Amino acid sequence: MMTRLCLCLLLVTTLALACVTPAWAMGKGEGSDLEFGGFGDGQGKFARLADIAFDAAGNLYVLDGGDASKKDPAEAGNFLVQKFDNAGKFLSQFSLKDEALGAKNSPTRLAVDSRGHVYVTQPRAGLVREYAPDGKLAKDFAIPGAYALTVRKIGGKEQVIVIARGGERLDKPVSEAQVIQEGSLGPTIPLERPINNGEDVAADGTGNLYVLADVHQIYKFGPAGKLVTIIGGGTNLRLEDGSELYHTVALDSKGNIYSITPGNPGWVTRFDAGVTTVTRRKGQFTWCDPWGVHGGYTPFAIDPDDRLWVGAVGKCGDQPEHHYRPCVLRAEASFIGPGAKQTAVSSALVLGLNLAVETKLPYNVACELAPVSAEFIVKAGVRRVQELDVSYHVYDAYKNEAAVGSFALKLKDGEESRQAVSFTPPRWGWYSVQFQVAHKGERLTGLACHVGATPKFPGMPVLAPGESPGGTEDAPRQAFTGLNLMRVHPKPGNLEQIEKTIDAAVKFGLTLVAQFEGKDQCTPDFVRQTVARLKGRVKFWEIMNEPNFTFKPDAYGTLVKQLYPIIKGIDPEVKVLAPTVCGINLDWHEQFYKAAGKDSFDILSIHDYEGHESVDPWHWWWKMAALRKLMASHGDGEKAIWQTERAVGGIRGKNFLATCQAVRVTLHEDLLASLGIPAEHNLHYYLNDHGYGSVPTFLWSRAGPHPGALATRTRQAMIQGRRLAEVLDLGPTGKKIFMVLHYKGDDGSTIILRNLGTLDRPLELGVKGGDSVEAVDAFGNSEKLAIKGGKVALAVSSLPTYLRLVKGQEVAVPRIDFGRNIAGLAKFTYSATAKGNFALLANGIMETVHAGHPSGGTDGKAIWTGDLPTLPQTLEMAFEQPQTVSRLLLFGVRPDNQFCALLDYDLECHDGKGWVTIQKVRTPLPESEVVETPQCRSVSWDKDENFHVSEFKPVTTNRLRLVVHRTTFGFFPDEAARKASGSDMPGKLMLREVEIYGPTSP
Repeated sequence: MMTRLCLCLLLVTTLALACVTPAWAMGKGEGSDLEFGGFGDGQGKFARLADIAFDAAGNLYVLDGGDASKKDPAEAGNFLVQKFDNAGKFLSQFSLKDEALGAKNSPTRLAVDSRGHVYVTQPRAGLVREYAPDGKLAKDFAIPGAYALTVRKIGGKEQVIVIARGGERLDKPVSEAQVIQEGSLGPTIPLERPINNGEDVAADGTGNLYVLADVHQIYKFGPAGKLVTIIGGGTNLRLEDGSELYHTVALDSKGNIYSITPGNPGWVTRFDAGVTTVTRRKGQFTWCDPWGVHGGYTPFAIDPDDRLWVGAVGKCGDQPEHHYRPCVLRAEASFIGPGAKQTAVSSALVLGLNLAVETKLPYNVACELAPVSAEFIVKAGVRRVQELDVSYHVYDAYKNEAAVGSFALKLKDGEESRQAVSFTPPRWGWYSVQFQVAHKGERLTGLACHVGATPKFPGMPVLAPGESPGGTEDAPRQAFTGLNLMRVHPKPGNLEQIEKTIDAAVKFGLTLVAQFEGKDQCTPDFVRQTVARLKGRVKFWEIMNEPNFTFKPDAYGTLVKQLYPIIKGIDPEVKVLAPTVCGINLDWHEQFYKAAGKDSFDILSIHDYEGHESVDPWHWWWKMAALRKLMASHGDGEKAIWQTERAVGGIRGKNFLATCQAVRVTLHEDLLASLGIPAEHNLHYYLNDHGYGSVPTFLWSRAGPHPGALATRTRQAMIQGRRLAEVLDLGPTGKKIFMVLHYKGDDGSTIILRNLGTLDRPLELGVKGGDSVEAVDAFGNSEKLAIKGGKVALAVSSLPTYLRLVKGQEVAVPRIDFGRNIAGLAKFTYSATAKGNFALLANGIMETVHAGHPSGGTDGKAIWTGDLPTLPQTLEMAFEQPQTVSRLLLFGVRPDNQFCALLDYDLECHDGKGWVTIQKVRTPLPESEVVETPQCRSVSWDKDENFHVSEFKPVTTNRLRLVVHRTTFGFFPDEAARKASGSDMPGKLMLREVEIYGPTSP
């Protein structure tokens, strides 16, 4: 699997005594402005950072706790309390070591009163220990299971409130809180609701207690123990909306409540004092994910200035781009709240609403155009509302509405509620069943499931209930989806399972590659043992996954030369694949050839991750030609190339690129087929819901299939039994706009037509034979197109259209040539600031954003970029002499990461008196819908448009201009998707070529 994180080495300087390193000097993660710590036993260093707390003067106390029964220093701890001022300067420390406690010494939580006395819980010893400001032990309080504690003022007196854990295992419910007051144990506070596994406790200015306990809830008790409210839904489903709270609770002076919800990394979560809104912001990966549940207790503390401080307790491994650990972080003053990055604000009424949408269809797929029932479900839980108003819409892949309705749903705590709705798919295709949930007019949330309606194509399997196992090796679903190349990874202990997977691959007619994935599997003994066991069953062996991350080319070449004869000696009939480099790194391939030679492998395998998520034919045309040239230089020009791992992004920034992913995954199949890599040699690795969380690329989730899964199924159904015969030539201009592939079989032909990323374009083809031709869209809908005068006309989309020709029918494509491009005669000016030389716009080169390209690169610096501080902005093209023009081609970039696609513009000419509109171009892009699906908060409908073809009546002018009205915001198609993600990514005018043409002769 491809490594997505680029590891950047940073110099980290640790100051033993000053102990404060500015965040900028440490490569700190976004969001903190002060960090100090590191593993050790000196001042300002920690071994087992256990808790943090402030005194009334704003001094910070850090408990470096531990476990005396552990031998590992990182587990044993330093048994210290260290004191710092609110700028992180070390002030003093004292020791908690005590031989009398022996192995029971396990300091766990601390609190500080107004006198500077420090209280530390010792759960195993059943004590709360009070220390004077000089660090001397003042008193012990016997409280069995003493665990969490806090200080509160009530009735003019100061109290230490202790929450214990009951029983020998400290996991039984407790029904009271212990009070320490004026140096003595006071009366207990009876808790109206018993709690279990109390993890943390805080108090507000009126004496209310906030206890974080099972199940992932905060229990608010009044000063006398009366239950006021419960925050959280009482579930254990890793819900990220604020319903499940982990580890910690803290309060600021306004009564806002802070905790952590699950996530990757977890969310810093803040409830307002009235618990009406939930504000969440992601913790930072460069803080080594201190927020997540995997790190155990993550203490929060709020200083007198209402600044959030975090004790980053987890370990960071050997990743040098992260700061030293453990440490204390001070979040920036604006870390969470209005305007903060990656912040989500929602109603607290969603808490405890564990929602789902389910159908009874196997894997949410229908193979008939019959009524589909989808159930809206509110699972059992503790909720803050007792009735919901629900509206629903069913949209297809183009956001055509297939159904609409609404209903009211009564709720009862602890019970599940359901409501079924139904719709009938009007056509084959992908449908998103979306529910919007409100309470008394206030929108709470939205969620969706996806339904695929696909024909029972001849020769293509239909999934039976329970047949698809899910996970990384799912032969039935791969075959159903038309992804006919599958990869397995033999490892010690899994060969029996591999054999079952091989059987399934054979059953469903898949091509199977067995890959020795890493160094541990690429030993001569394991290779020999495995190939011998699977002899005759595996026909293709691949040596290592992406060795460029772990080997230098010469060392990997030596390995291949060693293993190749072992594999071929056992089974001479097999083919060996190498080098499987991540990215088509030409330099790496060159060095590999020099080390291994062409006779040490049979098939050259690539993983064509070329930087960024989009698929740009201009880049792949160049890169694959360069690879072929390199192979030929080593006498290997005719060797087959297989693509054994690629994944096309379907989710970016929590936005589901539904139809866009379908465009890109089918374009990738068509493009590679045109370059000699057919679908059965081209692996889209992530079919089911797995893979990199930061770049989700799967085609199927628990919500149902993506449009891309249905589109690849249709593609395979249209070409099965047929082989690519030719890539049809549409002429110098036509090949920039369209791609047409011709597949031939014994029973006829399939023509795949698509445009390369513009609005639907008309195309007229010549046809010989018959009076009609069958056209099938990307989802399997078929229609007969009449042949008139030997021609057939159709609109060509960025999704493929398939013409099914019967035996004897032939198609001829037109030659499209707009003639001479006069853009090089124009002088360009832009109305706002811009990056890049204007010469980039008319140099005849399609610059790219992909890796290794001589006119490109992943940094995007080769792309001319105009800022859009306001809209509209204008790009003017002036000529020294008047020109007659009738066509304009605007080549932009695909909406991908920070790269923005042009959507709406006006084209104007100057008539000597003023600007006259020639054409208004508007991309028909429906607004994104804000609904939750796996890893998403919104669903969008863009079709990966990235260039425009303007044709108009000839005008004669010396000045043209482009008036820009709308672009994407990077990969976000619109404001709705951007807002749902919490992003502030700006829109830009990004162009790589402008072509201007005059009228051409008929």
